[in-house]
Amino acid sequence: MTNIGLRLKTLRKEHGYSQMQLSEYLKIDQSNLSKIENNKRNLNLTLLDKICSLYNCTPEYLLGESDDYERQNIMFKSGNDMDLNAIAKINKLASHLTTLREYSTPAEQKLPKLNINIRRHLGIDEYSPINVFAIIPQKIQNLTIVSFPMKRSVSGCCFKKNSDFIILVNSTHSIGRQNFTLAHELYHILDNEENFFICSEGFKSEIEEKADKFASNLLMSEHALYDFIESNNIGKWTIEDIIKCEQYYQIDHKMLIKRLYSENIIDGSQFAEFSFNIIAKANSLGYDTSLYRPPKDKEHHSIGHMIPLCENLWKTGKIGNGVRKDILLDLYKEELIYKTWSDENEGKNFSN
Repeated sequence: MTNIGLRLKTLRKEHGYSQMQLSEYLKIDQSNLSKIENNKRNLNLTLLDKICSLYNCTPEYLLGESDDYERQNIMFKSGNDMDLNAIAKINKLASHLTTLREYSTPAEQKLPKLNINIRRHLGIDEYSPINVFAIIPQKIQNLTIVSFPMKRSVSGCCFKKNSDFIILVNSTHSIGRQNFTLAHELYHILDNEENFFICSEGFKSEIEEKADKFASNLLMSEHALYDFIESNNIGKWTIEDIIKCEQYYQIDHKMLIKRLYSENIIDGSQFAEFSFNIIAKANSLGYDTSLYRPPKDKEHHSIGHMIPLCENLWKTGKIGNGVRKDILLDLYKEELIYKTWSDENEGKNFSN
């Protein structure tokens, strides 16, 4: 038992986390964490569970009773602003997925290559707006999308293993930003690089820039952009043109003006002019401003493959009700649990 603190300290340093980051994640004082790492204070079950989720390890490994450990390969850390809750969340979902796959085999699918026309593969023409949250789960099998509050600087995460995929989207961001994030994470799903990505505004790389470009072109293709310019007879862009364009294609305002600037369609002074008070300007022009805000009632939300997979395995008796409940709770599907309880107890009299 005396090795728990050492193992905990070793894991933290191997992953590049500070004591401050870890104590913030565990919601304890940094001094208490220091005592735990120096074997002067014991772990309780709540802290043990949170640490195992963060490092994707078993309690036996953390307690020094086993040396079996397979570390996740995580890319795109963002320094001091790393969101450890997001890492723990996607690790937990990946663990649930492993449990489900003990009783089922993922359907094989041939993913589109990044160098082809993705819109054509998704069955969408070059000019129409795209509802990515509706179309991508239909076209990419074995994909689960979970909306979850993260730090503002972190846009999303994705995990892929064999033919299974999980994407986390920061639910504190606006609808437009979330649309962009899902398209951005799709790039990582289709890429053949690492299996675990955490994407942050504070940490950029060549791959991240490629993912941004991919997302921008998926939501509004080059043909669509120049067709919009021609159809609306745009010479010099105005704020009215900007808002009309982003409202039609449901794209993030910041990403739209960044793209227009990078393609020399607007200049620096226009970029600065278009960067502020967008909600008030859209409202004054008579537009619905929900695009610029987080979606209502979807702070904790999920869609996609893991939900019916879990339900089917439970109904066929391959997983127990306790396993099902744990998975659905982590997918924020409490209503399915309560509905089952209500259906099973309908008509029963619980009075004395």
